Amino acid sequence: MSTRVAASLLAVIFVLTVLQLVAFLVGPVTGVVCGAVIAGASALLLRFFQVDLGAEWPNVIVPVGCSLVAATIVFFSDANRNPLVWLAGVVAAFVSLAIMGVGHLHSRKCELCGRRLGSEVSFPCPRCGMLVCDRCWRFELSRCQLCEQNRVPIMTPDGRWWDKQLGPRVKYGRCQLCMTPAEEGDLRPCRNCGRPQCRDCWDTANGQCSRCKWTIEDLPKTLRPYVPVASAEEARGSRTGR
Repeated sequence: MSTRVAASLLAVIFVLTVLQLVAFLVGPVTGVVCGAVIAGASALLLRFFQVDLGAEWPNVIVPVGCSLVAATIVFFSDANRNPLVWLAGVVAAFVSLAIMGVGHLHSRKCELCGRRLGSEVSFPCPRCGMLVCDRCWRFELSRCQLCEQNRVPIMTPDGRWWDKQLGPRVKYGRCQLCMTPAEEGDLRPCRNCGRPQCRDCWDTANGQCSRCKWTIEDLPKTLRPYVPVASAEEARGSRTGR
């Protein structure tokens, strides 16, 4: 837990506890009703201060704990010791769980592992279209883990498209990545450096040359946000170190 998150959490706990104490000073019934207010205020404050502990338990534990701490102070400092004050924690727990349940109904889930996304980072996979969380996303490959495991292609199999983007098929040599010979694979040269790669390797690399980083211009629309298109001039500059 970072210092900022810890400080924000302590500030939220302090404010909610004071609010519950003030409500109890007005009257026991007001204090019990305030338990519901504490639950709602807790959800808003935790989100406002971006207190993320990697779990959902703070959404229930924080308001219930604040209500119970305030109820304990009031109960043992009051000669009458009204047991009604303990209901504030019950009300806070009920409302907090209700808020969490409503949030689950409207929150998105990772379509691969089922994890609730909430406000967390998510990615639409350009190959299969599934919305996945950061744990199921392969950052270095710009695809989800399932597409990587199954080697799901994204480029069209239409040879005319490949001819237009990379020129005619290379008849001699090997793919410079997987070493597939030209007789067995469809090798296409990079328009910038001439390095031949088979269509499967071009697809795996998201249309980018592994040597000079020149990129096919007519990429699929779903892939464009993830792959910066480098012109031939920029690619030459990257290859030569300028």
